[in-house]
Amino acid sequence: MPHQPYRSITKHKLLFLCRFFWPHIGGVETHVLQLSTELIKRGFDITIITEQHNSGIPLTDEKSGIHIFRIPQESVKNKWAMWIWMYQHISLINSADIVHAHDVMWWYWPFRFLFLHKRAYTTFHGYEGANEPHLGAVFSRKLSESLSRKTICVGDWMRKWYHTNPHAVAYGAATCSPASFSQVKPNSAVFIGRLSEDTGILAYIRAVQFLKGKFTLDIFGEGPLKQEVLKLIYDSPFISYQEETSHPEKELMHHRYAFVSRYLSMIEAQQIGRLVFAQWDTAIKHDYLRSFPTADCIKTFHNPKELMKMLEDIQKNGEKEKLFIKKAQTWALLQRWTTIADLYEELWKK
Repeated sequence: MPHQPYRSITKHKLLFLCRFFWPHIGGVETHVLQLSTELIKRGFDITIITEQHNSGIPLTDEKSGIHIFRIPQESVKNKWAMWIWMYQHISLINSADIVHAHDVMWWYWPFRFLFLHKRAYTTFHGYEGANEPHLGAVFSRKLSESLSRKTICVGDWMRKWYHTNPHAVAYGAATCSPASFSQVKPNSAVFIGRLSEDTGILAYIRAVQFLKGKFTLDIFGEGPLKQEVLKLIYDSPFISYQEETSHPEKELMHHRYAFVSRYLSMIEAQQIGRLVFAQWDTAIKHDYLRSFPTADCIKTFHNPKELMKMLEDIQKNGEKEKLFIKKAQTWALLQRWTTIADLYEELWKK
């Protein structure tokens, strides 16, 4: 039976605000792109305001029917420059029936009072930095929440760390299909993500190095730790750096283990049928991982030696691996962008 979308709102002009968007790669970018693609099928007209993350990309653009307006790099240096640009493009706000911010509700703060009756919403996707949020970050999020008609939190852990009270909680979605192990390299792992402290890249590398060639690791990503990563793996023939990938699902299919710790990548890995190993190094990251619906099917660890022992154990116990994969996959395959779009439409119609 074909999917029947909600038709509860009569106006279909949406304005999304998000810091980065296509062609920039990231979890929020994927969320907004896939959500927009699904909503366009349902008759919505979507405009996105985002930052010009690279001076080589145009200030106005279009992607799969999505209208894109990029804020020039010189206008993102401070709040006042940002708000001036927004004011200069106030027609984009005026023509929208709904304004929905993805994390960056502060872009809209001054305009909330100019458009008192315009429906404004926020999705909170993650956390700033890698440590416990400071008081200013909590206040900013609470203010954004108070200026939003309703909110979505990506993960229930935000209630504790940001004292949020969302109207809906989501974890993301993916479009992957189950894949067998026939094309998989034996005892191979793949890391996909940002090369930064909070993604655990250094811990993954050190654990594989401790195992001295029993496992291989392919690394896909960019980030501030890139040079340190390259230096660390220089004498490790069983670890390779492959730069960033725009097709993570293909890499997950060709490896046995997924070294990922962000919701979208975890869902992709579980849909395909790969066991996830996720590192936490702070209390907030621990809660982030433990709030994931299939947390009991994910191997979470704190340091490289814990991961090393987990890998050795799972190598000896294939049946345990199959049980984890089957249970996680059953849930993950239900996480589709049609469901996420339903959630947004339900939020907007209330």
